[in-house]
Amino acid sequence: MANQKRYGPGNGKSKLSLGDYHQSKDNLADLPQTTAEKIPVTNTPNIFSYRAHVFAKKPELIRRFVKATKADVGGVGGHVVAADEVKSAVGKFVLDNNLFQGEPIFTSLMVTHTGDDVAVTGIMTERTPMSVVDELMWDALKLGADKATELGLYGPGQDLVADAFTGNLRGTGPATIALPLPLRSDNPSQSVLLSFADKTEPMAFNYYATGAYLLPRFNTGLVIAHSKMKRGYLMDIVDLDTKAQAVEAGVHPRDQKALDGKMEELAKGLQEKVITLRAPEDLYDIEGLCRSSRFVVARIWSRNEKGERAELGYICSAERLHNIKTKKGFAYGGKDDPVLLAFAQGDWPAPGEITSPWAACPMVAGDCRGSHHLHILPVPINWQTSYWSGPILACVTLSVNIHSGRIGAVSDQFALGTPWDYVRQRASELAIQFRTAHGIKHPATLHEDELEYQEGWKERRGRLEKQFELKPPLVWNGEGATKAKAFVK
Repeated sequence: MANQKRYGPGNGKSKLSLGDYHQSKDNLADLPQTTAEKIPVTNTPNIFSYRAHVFAKKPELIRRFVKATKADVGGVGGHVVAADEVKSAVGKFVLDNNLFQGEPIFTSLMVTHTGDDVAVTGIMTERTPMSVVDELMWDALKLGADKATELGLYGPGQDLVADAFTGNLRGTGPATIALPLPLRSDNPSQSVLLSFADKTEPMAFNYYATGAYLLPRFNTGLVIAHSKMKRGYLMDIVDLDTKAQAVEAGVHPRDQKALDGKMEELAKGLQEKVITLRAPEDLYDIEGLCRSSRFVVARIWSRNEKGERAELGYICSAERLHNIKTKKGFAYGGKDDPVLLAFAQGDWPAPGEITSPWAACPMVAGDCRGSHHLHILPVPINWQTSYWSGPILACVTLSVNIHSGRIGAVSDQFALGTPWDYVRQRASELAIQFRTAHGIKHPATLHEDELEYQEGWKERRGRLEKQFELKPPLVWNGEGATKAKAFVK
């Protein structure tokens, strides 16, 4: 397959091998061991760095991007966790085909999972067109779906809702984003925060945005820092409710065929409905919009001396997959399982400031069947869902050398043995209490338009709707002789 694609080894190479990469698991192979024993407390990802490029003596200073792509291509035990074989199959395909016109597509990359979603995160340059990288990701995830089918996993290729790759990944199912790394010659170090969510929607990341970037109670740097942070930020907020947009455009809300067509058109379009607001000046407007699933902070920019856009430092995969028509003919009801990339330190909040809003155990939409509100659970990287099925959130920071394009090390922000253990315990207690107390009733379940698997409910609702009758209300007659006779029509 690789020889027929625009990507592939080329330049006389028939195939890349693991020998072409340095692996972070071997970092200490030739160094003295400073501890007598090592007790693992997290599933730290193995980082693959392309040897010939990363270790060049004079790496060229060119524009690089952090690219993160995630999708559910089949889960173990239902929607619980990604299988190691699937992750390895996806990773091997990317590593084998990691050249474009003789240069590496990813100079450094890692493969992880959050719940049953497999993710590939790496550093790429502007020399590789984004469409080529998207096609590589699509083919790798399709191969992962084939492996999931072979293993008998649940829902193979679930998030690959498009029939084929169409030039980019927008609207095809996988969540994917790219954040441009800064250009500077003096300091090659850049801290990047990477967050994955499973069994929830992009609105979940609004807790990051409206916390550390807006309120000093989460980030004291907004008040005391001498960096660009003191000027506040600019937030691009997008409208993700394409159903509401379709109705507002004139489609009748009861015309399901017309609704599905218009929603698909809006979701796959090259334009987005967006507003840019200032933090903190527009605090009330930002908080007002970001209180619901419809509006999501998609990008955050630092501000220059004039208060205008300076650098992009925050981006999330703000799409609504439940508006995408599937191969089975109905609109997908997924909660989108988003990805986020953000810079940390310097002109940006510290990692602990960004994650701090989750200590309050807020609730998000998603969970089992994508049809509930439940307290999100901050989990270590490469973790699975459990109680019902989530929702869960993972977060790591990457130390990236922007000159060489190498991910130098990874830190798990929700690791075991940290105060997040307490948050997990509290969130679990609240979730059990809330979910068992309400069951299928509101507010535990979502509005019927937001239920992920709606077809069964639509059938039931349609059948019951036909049985309703219009009758005069029963009125008390004042006699009360018998219960039946006490009321008259």
